[in-house]
Amino acid sequence: MGEVIVKYKVMLESDSMGRIDDVCKDIDSIDKEIGAIQFVEKKPLAFGLMFIEVTAIIQDGEEFNNPLGNFEDLVKSFEGVTEIETLEMGRL
Repeated sequence: MGEVIVKYKVMLESDSMGRIDDVCKDIDSIDKEIGAIQFVEKKPLAFGLMFIEVTAIIQDGEEFNNPLGNFEDLVKSFEGVTEIETLEMGRL
């Protein structure tokens, strides 16, 4: 069993920008069994749009059934989230 550190770019619908703080709180409250959130930060993208940069430590190994996919699916399920993109990934 190992751990993977992953940095994600989370995009919201343009009309959901007013909820960006709520989505940040939702992401920050993810159950530690799914992924330990290290950082959640709002960053400017362009023309007043923002994205959320998330750094998480996720358990990896044969005993875990697609841990990265489970984490990404959970983040996509939050209201207003349209896309999640992996920016960086490495083993710990």
